[in-house]
Amino acid sequence: MVVVFEVLSPTSGRTDRIIKLRKYRAIGTIGCYVILEHNSVGLTVFTRRGEGQDWIARALTVEDILQLPEIGLEIPVAELYENVDLPETETAAPTPMPDQPGLR
Repeated sequence: MVVVFEVLSPTSGRTDRIIKLRKYRAIGTIGCYVILEHNSVGLTVFTRRGEGQDWIARALTVEDILQLPEIGLEIPVAELYENVDLPETETAAPTPMPDQPGLR
């Protein structure tokens, strides 16, 4: 089984998520297609059981482990992004719930 990994760029999202996904489906030896986000920690993993079968999609984030037993791979998603400079994102303070102190 062949596994294809692609890292999205700011302009390749549509091509990788739609056009290439359809093209790779037509190649019987490709059993897994992994798309890595370029601006955040996240993967979309497409797998299938056999040639001509539909893809099954899974989304993985920083807490998950990418497991591809068919090729003997098991790696934390966070490790794939080690030493990668990602754009900083602002995190909003959590909104207090009615039963939390500070909300009246």
